[in-house]
This record gives sequence, structure tokens and C-alpha cells, in this order.
Amino acid sequence: MKLSRTDEMLFTRARILETARDLFMEKGYRAVTTREIAKQIPITQPALYHHFKDKETLYAAVITELTSKIQIDLTSIAQKPLAIEEKLKTMILVLLEKHPTNIILMINDILNEMKPENQFLMYQLWRQAYLEPFMQVFATLEKNELLRPTVTSEQAARFCLSAVTPLFSKQSPFDHFSLDERLSTQIDFVLHGLYQS
Repeated sequence: MKLSRTDEMLFTRARILETARDLFMEKGYRAVTTREIAKQIPITQPALYHHFKDKETLYAAVITELTSKIQIDLTSIAQKPLAIEEKLKTMILVLLEKHPTNIILMINDILNEMKPENQFLMYQLWRQAYLEPFMQVFATLEKNELLRPTVTSEQAARFCLSAVTPLFSKQSPFDHFSLDERLSTQIDFVLHGLYQS
């Protein structure tokens, strides 16, 4: 059955986003060209530019789509009646499963390759999709006076995300701890610290 012009445009746009996402997440922003994306679909480069005016606009669209899906999942988990350790572990596992790249590489791409207005857009997306669901979790602890009085839910959420960022890197073949063990240890450190009082 032949697609209508509108359906064909929507299908092509979806294919561009899917192909671009896979390439950007695998190689990083700088290493991918619009020519390479178009060739893999296959469409012409001008046809790609009909949908996205440049590579940066396409990258922003990829990140927008990716983060909106992650936000839905994380917010849903944050609202479940689970123990704090289980809630954090489940949320981080979602990030590890659904975020198909090293977060450090993505942040580096955003800070070094994007125009300031797109950097701000990316920051807003990160805040909504990643930070705010974790802030919801820590806000419960803050409300119940389970956080230190000098620590805000935002500070706790930022610390938690930065503490688990190494888990997004490829694990060394010499590391004998499983992902589950590494994740449990990181969550324990985030919640209980290192210092025995």
C-alpha cells in the first residue's frame, strides 16, 4: 500500500531520528556526519536537511526524544511506594538500559559542540528528564528530615547522579564486581557515606 505524502514524511523523519540516535550514541556528535546518516537510511543529504536544518538541530531532536521517554519511566518509578534503595536502584537501571551511550561523552558533546542556546535547551532537558525525578525521591527524605539539614533534595540528586556516572562506562575486564554489586555499593555510599560515626 502506497503511503500518503504526509505519512511518508513522518516515516522518513522517524527513520532519520532513529538512525541518527544510533550513530550519535555509538560514536558521539563530532564523529557523525549528516552524509553518513542519510546514506544509512538511505536518502539524499538534501532530503535530510528538509527535515532538520543542520546536524545540531538533528542532535537536539534526538536528545529531546530520548530524554522524554526516560523522564516518563523515571517519574513513574519515583512515585512508587518502594524503599529508597530499591527506588534508586530501579531508576539507575532504567538509565543504564535506556540511555544508549556514555553520559560523559554526551555531556562533552553538548558543552563543546553546541551553540549556547542549544546547550541551554540540553540543560533544561537533562534537568527535567534526569534530575527532577531523582529530586522527587530525595524530597521525600528531606520532608521526613532524613537528609542532613544542610543538604537539599537537589544537591542530593545531583550527587547521586554524579556518583553513578562511572557505571555508564564500559566495565573493565579486570573488575570482578558485577553491575548489581557496583550499583548497590554506589547507592549505599550515596545514602550512608563512607565515614563511620
